[in-house]
Amino acid sequence: MPIQSLRSDAPRSRQHGAMEFSEPPVDLDVVREYRLNRLRESMRERDVSGLLLFDQINTRYATDATNMQVWCSHYETRCVFVALEGPVVLFDYANHPHLAEDLPGVDDYRVIPSFYFFSAGSRTENRAKTFAAEIADLMRTYGSENARLGVDRLSFVACDALRAEGLFLVEGEEIAERARA
Repeated sequence: MPIQSLRSDAPRSRQHGAMEFSEPPVDLDVVREYRLNRLRESMRERDVSGLLLFDQINTRYATDATNMQVWCSHYETRCVFVALEGPVVLFDYANHPHLAEDLPGVDDYRVIPSFYFFSAGSRTENRAKTFAAEIADLMRTYGSENARLGVDRLSFVACDALRAEGLFLVEGEEIAERARA
């Protein structure tokens, strides 16, 4: 679902979290655009049409969106899909699109079908397949014939599900690290 601000008076360049209502020291939207462009340059160098980021340092770099970073660093409950030629999709554990409100680099917000064991239990494999099908659909829609997907970190069950969808997984941590360098 596309993100729309709930507040009509929302500032254009918005900070989130504890600094939300303070004046940003720089134009944050310029910084956000620069970071996303760096990621896409790095993706182009590695010939991937999509990048799936679960590492919360990488998701913050890509989108500037934050939510329970310590928890999300432990569980695969929040991630970002970056299309080389297409949208940036933020997948979050619950339906809280206000957390990405006014972030120009986030084009779409979706609830992730949580597949980590603590959340899914015996439904882990089925939920991983549901998630993989969603990612594969994004790759087919925006990746043309290129099935190369960069992934920074992911469980075996989800990697298997993505491969079963015909995707070729590439080391995504290198892509993110080179972009941030």
